[in-house]
Amino acid sequence: MADTFIHRVFPPQMKPTSFFIPSMDRKSPPGRKARVIPFAILVSAWIAVGAMPGNASGQASAGLLTSRDELSAAATQADQSRNPMQAAAIRQRLRDGDFQVGDRILLTVVSDAPHSDTLVVREGRVLDLPGKAILPLSGVLRSELKDRVTAEVLKYVKAEEVNVTPLTRIAVLGEVVRPGYFAVRADIPVTDAIMLAGGPTSAADIDRTVVKRASLEYRSAEETRQAVAKGLTLDQLGLSAGDELVVGRRRQLLNQSFVGAVGMVASLAALFFAAHR
Repeated sequence: MADTFIHRVFPPQMKPTSFFIPSMDRKSPPGRKARVIPFAILVSAWIAVGAMPGNASGQASAGLLTSRDELSAAATQADQSRNPMQAAAIRQRLRDGDFQVGDRILLTVVSDAPHSDTLVVREGRVLDLPGKAILPLSGVLRSELKDRVTAEVLKYVKAEEVNVTPLTRIAVLGEVVRPGYFAVRADIPVTDAIMLAGGPTSAADIDRTVVKRASLEYRSAEETRQAVAKGLTLDQLGLSAGDELVVGRRRQLLNQSFVGAVGMVASLAALFFAAHR
């Protein structure tokens, strides 16, 4: 499998950089190979269908971004399930939209030749487009962005095609090889986001992964587990900029300090019996 180029985002006090994630057919550290191989197979399959960042079209798939009707239905379901935090978060998303100041959007305009640029949402939640057009993004969902941008660009630029890819800044933390902050496509599966952080460690338990928002649990381990099982995208799980995807740690049958104490007692007992033979 070829190397995949990923753009990694650091907190404001650190300098942004880019790096390569090695392909999974290279040698893995001892004890991790058995856990890495299944993820490598999944990633290969996702790349084959263009789900990973940087596919040929660069266009987010509308079916993988949640529509306004779907969000409204999800808010009603959250009310019925007596989950007021989730219902309130969904309704806030419907009201305020998905974009925050500092978010980045990849724009490619195809006319005589493709012209690509990375746009940044500036103060007031507005986007500066080609032709000196200004597009307000307050209340706009990621699933609505392409139509809004395309309509505005075509007023000023004669283009055959307009591709729009919103990026979401999230943290992938916990039991992953390279925890950190990433700018990722909102239409990639949750498992792809984990792979961007180097994949799970040997101590990871994917079924115990949660989503945190402002240090509070926003999506439980069970909700995240179901999202992984169904192949849901970050957008479908409701992740927003600043959210944390925290990969859980596998439970240990015995506490390490307890194991150490038992070992010490066993050693003392062996020394006692050896001295009194």
